Amino acid sequence: MTTKKRRGASFLAGTALVLALSAAGAAQAQKYDALLGTWDVKTEEGGRTLVFEFMLKDGKLAGKYTGASGTADMTDLTFEDNTVKFNVTVGNGMVITFSAIVAEGGLSGTLSLQFGDAEFTGTKRKRPELVPVEGIEPTRPLLGTGF
Repeated sequence: MTTKKRRGASFLAGTALVLALSAAGAAQAQKYDALLGTWDVKTEEGGRTLVFEFMLKDGKLAGKYTGASGTADMTDLTFEDNTVKFNVTVGNGMVITFSAIVAEGGLSGTLSLQFGDAEFTGTKRKRPELVPVEGIEPTRPLLGTGF
């Protein structure tokens, strides 16, 4: 094979790999689309307000929890069959376990901690609307960014 043909073959192989990875990333984002974004959450008893943020980081599902004790990364985060599960370790070292079903822009579930369980519900924040600006073409939001 000539050098020119090898370069052409390498270019085609590289292009195919990039396209395959892009398709895999898009499929991953679609898998999590119902979950990705920012959620305003309220516990049923006690009326505490929380914020859950779900995103893709390096192609993997990641999340942040914000509550009265501050912000913490979610650990053991999974999302299968519209059920999200994760743990959060709050400031005093206490671990809170969350499990919720995501459906129709809402979620409902249970949080468990050393003192017992509590029910919670949440709503997904709306994505910001694109505002037309004269002379600038509108663009589509990036898949999986929550924006």
